[in-house]
Amino acid sequence: MQSNKNIQGFLWLLRIIVGVLFILSGFSKLIDPHGLEYKMEEFYDKLTWLNFLKPFALASSVAMVAFEIIAGCALIIGYRFRLFSFLLLILIIIFTFLTGYAYLGGQIKECGCFGNCIKIEAHQSFYKDLILLVLILIIFVFRNNIKPLFNNLINNVLMLVVAFLSLYPQIWVLKHGPFIDCLPFKKGAHIPTLMKPAVGCVQDSIEMKCIYGIA
Repeated sequence: MQSNKNIQGFLWLLRIIVGVLFILSGFSKLIDPHGLEYKMEEFYDKLTWLNFLKPFALASSVAMVAFEIIAGCALIIGYRFRLFSFLLLILIIIFTFLTGYAYLGGQIKECGCFGNCIKIEAHQSFYKDLILLVLILIIFVFRNNIKPLFNNLINNVLMLVVAFLSLYPQIWVLKHGPFIDCLPFKKGAHIPTLMKPAVGCVQDSIEMKCIYGIA
């Protein structure tokens, strides 16, 4: 009995940690879905076999943000736990692959996991996803031990509210502009100043050579 309580307590702790991280990740990108759109386009350009998804980058961005928030809340309250634990496991496997590609490939400096306002480097994103992969795998293995926090009616109402709060603000932002714009060339920024090379930056150069030969 005591062992079962310890497992439940440990699983509850993991659910809170993972759920809160996904909710924070979603809300950090909700303030400007275009930021994630640009990052997804960058991944699609580098992974040429995914280039066909580039026209759907904005739709993918909105769906990803909403899913992170919804899945994080579902994890905490135990809503349809078997389904969401499986979906989160698939999602973190994909995230780990992408952040691993960004880190080991060296072509993408940061993955945009927490939007444009919270910058973390590629290696930090990769290690973070490795840890999350282990935590979510544990949750998935013990998914049958998780019971819903509330009854079905309350859980359904809560998830409908969460779905609304994860989608409507994004629609508003896409129409009126971001709540907080953290992109470099945002409205009001002095473009000529931003275009100046950083201190110590080595300027690119072009060298042309003409070689004459005898035909």
